[in-house]
Amino acid sequence: MNKRTIAILGATGSIGTQTLDIVRRYPDRFQADCLVAHSSAEKLFDLVREFRPKVAALAAEPREIPEDVRFCEWIFGPDCAVKAIQAAKPMDALCAIVGIAGLDAVWAALDICERVLLANKEALVTGGSLVMEKAAQLGKPMLPVDSEHSAIFQCLQARQENPVRRLHLTASGGALRDWPKEKMRSATVRDVLAHPTWSMGGKITVDCATMVNKGLEIIEAHYLFDMPVDRINVVVHPQSVIHSMIEFEDGAVLAQLGRPDMRGPIGYAMGFPERIPYGAQPLDFAQLGQLTFAAPDGERYPCLKMAQDALRAGGSLPVALNGANEVAVAAFLREQIAFGDIAPIISEVLEKTSRSEITCIGDVYAADAAARVLAKNCVGRLSC
Repeated sequence: MNKRTIAILGATGSIGTQTLDIVRRYPDRFQADCLVAHSSAEKLFDLVREFRPKVAALAAEPREIPEDVRFCEWIFGPDCAVKAIQAAKPMDALCAIVGIAGLDAVWAALDICERVLLANKEALVTGGSLVMEKAAQLGKPMLPVDSEHSAIFQCLQARQENPVRRLHLTASGGALRDWPKEKMRSATVRDVLAHPTWSMGGKITVDCATMVNKGLEIIEAHYLFDMPVDRINVVVHPQSVIHSMIEFEDGAVLAQLGRPDMRGPIGYAMGFPERIPYGAQPLDFAQLGQLTFAAPDGERYPCLKMAQDALRAGGSLPVALNGANEVAVAAFLREQIAFGDIAPIISEVLEKTSRSEITCIGDVYAADAAARVLAKNCVGRLSC
């Protein structure tokens, strides 16, 4: 069996390190030819020593490169992910760069790689139809890595061309789901990052607590599966055992279940159409006892409706939503604003944004830049 070469963009992050665990388990099947990180130089050096890629890249150039990792080609700078993919020319690209910063890499990966393994939802939230049209024109599969979209994708393999009536995205509710609503506003960074079921990076964990993450996933699902927003449902499922579901016209529902472990959807995308064991413990349904569900509380999670409304409006509004959220979350993680300020910042940016059409990648970045200016003004006002 020929090894599949893979670029791992975001190699030192949560998704990247779990992807490398799959590579480590199956050295006869996968070769990590390209490793890209933002600024975690020492972590990347250790990964280069272990996996010996052809190309390694850092957005923030370190003072020096240790002698024992100079065997590979090194690339630095803000566009290092794109240049690294171009240099390595891997079969697959696992795109896990956080935020709109990953859009250019996804765009480049479609040109160069056989498959794109998508863990960067913001590429579709912002690039949406442009990215999917390019993938279709080139005949390149976009394999979802988000647990919810992987679950839907897996269920769709069994539909046998039967039409799907609705998609059901499950949500954990985040670290504050059981807090009194009036107390949520003053939650600390430590409080918000204490996710009860998933181990993820800081930004996405905050997004879970505001449920912006689920709003972004609605937009991603709309583009990935060509499903109207009004046929994408969200349900809070605290146990995070059912990862998402599809519903047919006759009311039958298919669900994908598993323990909350991102190596499941990562491995499914890497090995597709084969399944790759990764050491997960099987579900013990008797021990689980019960699985519970609830409709999301609109007062607790106002960002969810903002995302739905932005998708309905289309054009530059989803881009503005994402840009405002990235600025607000970064400010919260720096303790410049309160947790309760995130939603009002996003709302104000959306209210002040005039909808424009997105016809090229340049339009995406222009809309993003405008939204960030508005959001930073809000942060400045709130942090005074």
